[in-house]
Amino acid sequence: MFDYNFLMMTRHEYEERIRKAEQEILAQQSRPQQPSGWSQMLFAIGQQLERFGAYLKAQHQPDQRFQPAPVHQSYRGRAS
Repeated sequence: MFDYNFLMMTRHEYEERIRKAEQEILAQQSRPQQPSGWSQMLFAIGQQLERFGAYLKAQHQPDQRFQPAPVHQSYRGRAS
């Protein structure tokens, strides 16, 4: 048979762990979420690439007469 004191001690330890985990979760939720330095750097690089792409598009926009003709899909398939 199980010892009653052993069961009560393990139950108490389990409840203590639950309380600590809940406190840690509450502490994490109350702190403002700051992105890491790595994430901030990658975000800045992405913004620079977007700006550079927009600049290239604006500078090297082909004339209207060199635009490709629109493609219309007219394939209807064959009836079997």
